[in-house]
Amino acid sequence: MSFDGFTSGAPVTPLPQALLRDLVPAMSDPAELIVTLYAVEAISRVRRYPRRLLSSNLRESRTLLEALAGMCAPRGADQAFVDGLDAAVARGSLLRSRSVVDEVWVEWIAINDADGSRAMASPTMLQVTTPIGGRKALDSGVLEIWQSAFGTSPPPILVEELKAAEARFGVEWLRAAFTEAAASNVRNWRYVRKVLDRWESEHGHG
Repeated sequence: MSFDGFTSGAPVTPLPQALLRDLVPAMSDPAELIVTLYAVEAISRVRRYPRRLLSSNLRESRTLLEALAGMCAPRGADQAFVDGLDAAVARGSLLRSRSVVDEVWVEWIAINDADGSRAMASPTMLQVTTPIGGRKALDSGVLEIWQSAFGTSPPPILVEELKAAEARFGVEWLRAAFTEAAASNVRNWRYVRKVLDRWESEHGHG
């Protein structure tokens, strides 16, 4: 493909100097470079402050996927996106967190600067270093909810109690209760169980 040159007055995306000076020379995987560049550009277009972007929205970029497919064969664009985002988060150029939107866990990304740190500082945002879809599937909804909310696997001694709670209260109540606990910066089952018992007392269930 030949290129006829940049158009005068076309929009320009500012890039942090440290990205070109320090980070790019250290990258060995083109997927990390592509995802980082496209993420910086996409996040810079977010008008609200502090700025953050759903990683799913970035993944829908046709030009990003074309770049990944062209430069990261034969693993494919989807796997290259996962690899590139993982690498950028591990390096520290991008931040990644989760929150619940419409009762569904979603993943956010932000540039690792002061504005991005503010974007991820909400108590409902759960900072993570692994993608939602990148973990091995767990055998119970409540176990995955625990891991998503608290960032760890539940203690083995609690597994049966957690599964019993899932059968009693249902996944949606459990997800909401774990979210409330995380928002209150409390990460233990006793607190979550008190929330569930309170809701059952106030509203009933089933």
